[in-house]
Amino acid sequence: MSKKSRKKRQKKAFPWVFVILGGVLITGAIFLFTNTSNEYSGGTPVIAVEEQNVDMGYIKLGETRSLNIKVTNTGDGLLRFKEKPYVEVLEGCCPPQLSVGSMTLKPGESTIVQSPPFMMHEGMDGKHDFAIHLKTNDSENPDYLVHVLSDWGP
Repeated sequence: MSKKSRKKRQKKAFPWVFVILGGVLITGAIFLFTNTSNEYSGGTPVIAVEEQNVDMGYIKLGETRSLNIKVTNTGDGLLRFKEKPYVEVLEGCCPPQLSVGSMTLKPGESTIVQSPPFMMHEGMDGKHDFAIHLKTNDSENPDYLVHVLSDWGP
């Protein structure tokens, strides 16, 4: 066989096996990723907390406290936090940082929104009113608020 005919033959051969294999892999990946997230897609998520108004009462300066808010999905769809829960100061100062155990809750599941131990010292005394924002995909309560009151003094 001449060199010319070998080059023609090599140009005609197309790696169909790799094209088919790639198509099968892409189709499988699409199937896996779309099916895992749609398990509860037809339902409606509903956010619920044990206490919407928390009154920590009078606390002596220098003592530590922490916040623990249990959040439950009482609906029949996936509840997703749109962002990490955060504190808005309505009165007082120095809000604690918050963390959340899970950003996604299946129906019936719960998680805890919590703060590390925090305290107030001299100059930070007085009444504090914190609004904790729980922004989720609950269409009835997209920005659920939990109010935390405290009064710090000597």
